[in-house]
Amino acid sequence: MSAPGKTSGGQAVLLFMAHVLRRFPLARWAVLLTFVLLVLEYVGISLMIPLASANNPDAHPSKVAELWNEVVRAVGLPPTIMTWVWLFLLLLTLRSAAGYLHVLLTTFVAKQVHRQLSEDVFRRVLIDEPMASVYKRSIGHYVSLAGDDTFRAGSLIHSGLLMLAGACSAGAGLVLLYLFSPLMFWATMGFLGVSAVLVGLCLKQMLRLNRRSVDLSREAGTGFLEALNSLRSIRSMDCEPFVHATYRDQMRRYTRLLFEIDAFKAGIRAVPGLVALLTGVIGLAPWWAGQVPLASETVFAGTTIIIRVFVSLGALMTAGGTFLVDARAAKDLRELIEGPGQTPRASGPGAPLAAPFDELALVGLRYGYLADMPVLRDLSFDFRRGCTHAIIGPSGSGKSTLADVLLGMVEPDEGRILLDKRAVAAADLRQRVVLVEQQPRIFSASVRDNLCLGLTLDDHALNEALQTVDMLEVVQGLPAGLDTPLDYQGSNLSGGQRQRLSIARALLRQPQILILDEATSALDPTTRDTVVARIKQRLHDGVLVFITHDETIAALADTVLALSPSGAETPAAKSTAEAAHD
Repeated sequence: MSAPGKTSGGQAVLLFMAHVLRRFPLARWAVLLTFVLLVLEYVGISLMIPLASANNPDAHPSKVAELWNEVVRAVGLPPTIMTWVWLFLLLLTLRSAAGYLHVLLTTFVAKQVHRQLSEDVFRRVLIDEPMASVYKRSIGHYVSLAGDDTFRAGSLIHSGLLMLAGACSAGAGLVLLYLFSPLMFWATMGFLGVSAVLVGLCLKQMLRLNRRSVDLSREAGTGFLEALNSLRSIRSMDCEPFVHATYRDQMRRYTRLLFEIDAFKAGIRAVPGLVALLTGVIGLAPWWAGQVPLASETVFAGTTIIIRVFVSLGALMTAGGTFLVDARAAKDLRELIEGPGQTPRASGPGAPLAAPFDELALVGLRYGYLADMPVLRDLSFDFRRGCTHAIIGPSGSGKSTLADVLLGMVEPDEGRILLDKRAVAAADLRQRVVLVEQQPRIFSASVRDNLCLGLTLDDHALNEALQTVDMLEVVQGLPAGLDTPLDYQGSNLSGGQRQRLSIARALLRQPQILILDEATSALDPTTRDTVVARIKQRLHDGVLVFITHDETIAALADTVLALSPSGAETPAAKSTAEAAHD
């Protein structure tokens, strides 16, 4: 039994299939079409029975043959071999057309599932994924989740519907084979039993390979993105050959595993059919003429039924192999349709501004990414409206972690966050606080889009923000001004220009608390002093927080919070928050 809150692989697959059937109406039509195919398959193959008995008038006709005789007489057709062959071709044509429609429909549904799940995953990671989870997981996990895993999920639907069609078709053929010749039926079942053992061994090996391929896919995805984001450092250290060799080795192992998986898939379908055909070639060879105790018509009809059964079973095995391989992503299927434990969403563009406040107090705060290794410990401090604060401390003392707490991106393990002496929710914090990082994120879009990011603002507001950070003349000097496209990561701007652009972007959001995490480190002293003075003037009624190693910046602050490597504040910088709120 699975643990509470957990879902086994099989349960996850069933939940996922039920989710798709509820959410995508076309998936239900695909299931309905599967049963239409079953009827056409059953009816078409059943014509082999009257066809076999047409040249044997002494044989007692079966109930199926009698039923077909009544049908053709009712429509004015003679019960002859030509009639049975014509009807068989007609039904085969209808079945083939319906089968093609079924493939198109299931493929379309699979692509829709892939698209929708990929969009959902991206939205959830962008908005709802707890930052603590983001920090713990590799970038390859999210790339794989939104890419490979959503593709697998779509493929799971496709192969599942094809499995259903193959199983129904094979089942109908076996029933007809038993009605036609119990001897042929039991001989076929014996052969299928042996084949099932071989196929089971192949599937076991294929699933083992697939588990490894999933891990390699994520490793390669992470390595590729990390190399792309670190390209400047890689080239400066002249280590391109090492990074390339690592990625090349990962991709070689990954593609080799994919080939082996595909080889097993093809073998599952091809080998049983080849063995069956070889058996037929040997058993019906001319040198056995006269020794086979069956009429040629019976052999022909029975062979036709058996071939159709094997074709259906081959399709079932192929789809089943793909289904089982894709179902190995079952550990992520629940996350695909439900997502992780969610944090409150941030307010979107145009949301009403939060009510002003006088004081934000941290009381006895404790937080750690690992339970026994707190980054922040027993931290108390007051952030007051109209004041400038500086957070200083050595690397690893928790400065950036404290910024995440203030942003409402992580929940403290212990302690309280009070807004005017009342507890405040993470969603409320995210309405009030904006962060500017040392390495600003510039998107491949225009200057205007990089400033607005969803807000509807006129040029006057944009120019005011740019003037505040001393960037107005720079932007006006660009070829298309505010509409100038920016290159990947803003490479057509300098480091200081990117920082100032990101500060302007933050100011346009009218934050009550603005956190600058080394956000002026790339500016020359003169520009830095000008920009900081203008920010303080513009944010005179809010809270300005510098996270910095720069003593000059720290000296501008009204109060300084000095964090020690243990994550606690130093005695010299201790605030009165704890005493005030006890």
